[in-house]
Amino acid sequence: MSERSRIHIRPARPDDVARVARLLALRGISVEEALDQAPRMIAALPVLLLASLPADDAEPTAAEGAVAQAAEVDLAAVDAVAQSAEADDTAAPVALSGAFLLPGDMEGRPEHWMVSGLIVDPGARRRGIGRALLAAVGAAVQELEPGEDLFSVVETANHASVAAHLAAGFQEVAHVDGYAGLVFDDALLMRLPGTADH
Repeated sequence: MSERSRIHIRPARPDDVARVARLLALRGISVEEALDQAPRMIAALPVLLLASLPADDAEPTAAEGAVAQAAEVDLAAVDAVAQSAEADDTAAPVALSGAFLLPGDMEGRPEHWMVSGLIVDPGARRRGIGRALLAAVGAAVQELEPGEDLFSVVETANHASVAAHLAAGFQEVAHVDGYAGLVFDDALLMRLPGTADH
């Protein structure tokens, strides 16, 4: 069985707070901030997907234990509560990505879909998970708004993320040093073209 066929991707649910927080903590924010942000992300983002690998394939991280301890949540207990019919019951969440509708702005940019970020656990990198997750986010946006492009801003120094975006079908649009109020040293604006027939 190929590595990619072992990846399970599904929408984040309200009972995924500890899973989402564990992945958010990998960005270097505190466990408390991650636990505060996770439920808001789950509620607010129209597309928020978790990618999992079978538990025997994923390497647990220190962040997982810290989140569980701070939340006083046993992640194994959270997994046990999940719906037993789902394929990810024995899987460990290793990546997170989503998309949101960015409003138009005063600079003339129209409203459009943006990737909300991509987090892949370091113990699960180099397995095609980022590419698969970005492709799934693109497909989810197409289900919501057929034919709409999906944009993402990626730091050029993050070669793995740039490669994952390209492998998922994104195209380079422009180098940017700022976008939608965020400032970057050097980043790429990337676009995944919509697929609907017009």
